[in-house]
Amino acid sequence: MAPVNGQILPDKWFVSRELRPEAPVRLVCFPYAGGGTAVYTRWPAALGPEVEVAALALPGRERRLGEPAAVEVERIAEAVAATADRPYALFGHSMGALLAFEVVRWLRRTGAELPVHLFVSGCPRPDHPRGDDVFDGLSALPDDAMLERLVRGGGLPAFVLDEPELLELVLPVCRADFGWLDAYDCGDEPPVPVPITAFVGSEDASARPEDAAGWAAHTTGPFVRHVVPGGHFFLDDNLDAIGRAVRAGIGSPVS
Repeated sequence: MAPVNGQILPDKWFVSRELRPEAPVRLVCFPYAGGGTAVYTRWPAALGPEVEVAALALPGRERRLGEPAAVEVERIAEAVAATADRPYALFGHSMGALLAFEVVRWLRRTGAELPVHLFVSGCPRPDHPRGDDVFDGLSALPDDAMLERLVRGGGLPAFVLDEPELLELVLPVCRADFGWLDAYDCGDEPPVPVPITAFVGSEDASARPEDAAGWAAHTTGPFVRHVVPGGHFFLDDNLDAIGRAVRAGIGSPVS
C-alpha cells in the first residue's frame, strides 16, 4: 500500500472490525455528520464473508480524538486510493454520501483506481438546492441553537445536552462536518463512470424519495433506487435489506 505524506494510512483512516484478506471486495463506509466508525459495527455480519467492511475514521473522533476535527476530500481520497489492493465500493449515509461522491470525482481527476460501485444513502442528489432542511445552515448557528436543531432532527440524543464532557467532544466534530456541508457546492463536472445505488427512507424529510432519484443524472452507469421504511436514520432497521442490495450491486452472492 502506497504511503501518503510519509505515512501508511489504512491503520489511521479505516477501521475493519473483521479483517477478511480473502474477500474479493472491500466496502469503504463513510459516516453521516457527527458520526463515526461505530455506525457500521454490525455491517461485517450483514455483508458476509465475501465483503470486507472498512469504516472511514475521520479526524477528531474515536481513535483520532487527539486530532483537530476536519473534513478534507483530498486527504480522504488519498487514503482510499492507498488501500485499493482489490476491487472496492464506497457507501455513504447523508453527509457521507456527498463525501463519497466527491472522493470518486477526485479519484477520476487524478487517474486513480475507481470503485466498482457507489452507494448513497439518506441524501438528495448532490445538486439539490440546500437551505430548507432541519440540518441545513447549522454551522452558522450558535452552539445551543445548533445542538437543539440536531436533537430535533434526530441527529443527536437529547441526553447529550446535559453532559458537558460529551458536548466538549461533540461540538468540534459537528462544527467541522456541518461547516463542510454548508459550504458544499456540487459544481459542474461530467457524471461519474461508476454505477450508483441510492437508498432513501420512505418518511425521510431530509432526503425524499423523489430527491434521491436525481442521483441518476450523476452516473453514466446503471442507477438503482431503493425506498426503505423509516425516516432519516433508517440504516439499522433495514440493515439486512440494505446488505442484500449492496451485495447484489457489487456482484457478491446474495443469500
